[in-house]
Amino acid sequence: MPAATQRGALLLDALTAIALFSIGVLGNVGMQAQAIRHVHGAHCRSEAADLVHAQIGRMRAEDPASLAARYDMQAGGSGYAAFSRLALRLPGADVPDNAPEIRVEPGPAPSSRRVTVAVRWQLPGEPTAHRYGATAVVGSN
Repeated sequence: MPAATQRGALLLDALTAIALFSIGVLGNVGMQAQAIRHVHGAHCRSEAADLVHAQIGRMRAEDPASLAARYDMQAGGSGYAAFSRLALRLPGADVPDNAPEIRVEPGPAPSSRRVTVAVRWQLPGEPTAHRYGATAVVGSN
C-alpha cells in the first residue's frame, strides 16, 4: 500500500490502546473503592460486636437484681448512659433512630435476668442502619 493511505494508523492504534488501558484503570479504581468500603464495614461490625459483648461482660459482674435500674434503656440509668457514650465510636450512632438498646427482663430463674444489648451504625451514604445485638442470661440459673 502506498504510504499516504496508511497515514494516521499508528495514531489510531495508540488512541485505542490508551482508551482500553483507561477503562481497565477505572475498573481497578472502582474495585479498590468497593474493597475499602467493605473493609470499613467489617471494622464497624467488629467494633459493634466488641461493644455489645463487653457490655454483657460488665453486666455479668454485677448484681442481677440491680441491672434493670442501672442499664435498662427505659430506666435511663448511669450504666445505659455510659454505654451510649461508648457506642458513639460507631459511625452514625449519634442519629436518634440509631440509639443503642439495652433491655433487662426476668430470667429463667428468680435470681437471673435476660439481657439484650444491641447497637446500630450507619456508614455515610447508606440508606439504612446496620444492627448487631446479643442476648444472654445473667445471674444464677
